[in-house]
Amino acid sequence: MESLSASSMQDPSSSPLEKQQSSVSGNGGLDSEEGSSLEEIGFNWGEYLEETGASAAPHTSFKHVEISLQSNFQPGMKLEVANKTNPDTYWVATVITTCGQLLLLRYCGYGEDRRADFWCDVVIADLHPVGWCTQNNKALMPPDAIKEKYTDWTEFLIRDLTGSRTAPASLLEGVCIAVILFCVR
Repeated sequence: MESLSASSMQDPSSSPLEKQQSSVSGNGGLDSEEGSSLEEIGFNWGEYLEETGASAAPHTSFKHVEISLQSNFQPGMKLEVANKTNPDTYWVATVITTCGQLLLLRYCGYGEDRRADFWCDVVIADLHPVGWCTQNNKALMPPDAIKEKYTDWTEFLIRDLTGSRTAPASLLEGVCIAVILFCVR
């Protein structure tokens, strides 16, 4: 796990005027050559919890989050999603967790490896029920990072999808309408 160095932290002794000017410039000092942006830090809550033996706060601790933000997607559901490294292809992903209209997904084939997990917004993401690629003549291809992991991906998918729960087409087709209705109320 990376730690913050003194050089990447903002100087607490700088004047309020300097801090305001930094904020006005739009980058707040995060785009400097030294690199202190959140993306470069690479903090991963899942890894942190695992390394420290801690556990995440249960969802019931966040009762202030409106029920209307909950989606009907459930952890473990499978769906087809555009491949991040090659958007013209798709791959099967598993819903790891949900947060309103956001889904944390893991491409099938990564097993328990959380490093490639990614968030997507169900309203704008290219998500489809399992089988959509076959019906629409779209290429189903594993991400480059795991392409060499299995010799027969068809056999892997048959094993992985057998007995699994797939996200229903009705849930994926009506997601934009449902979110808009919740926001209007």
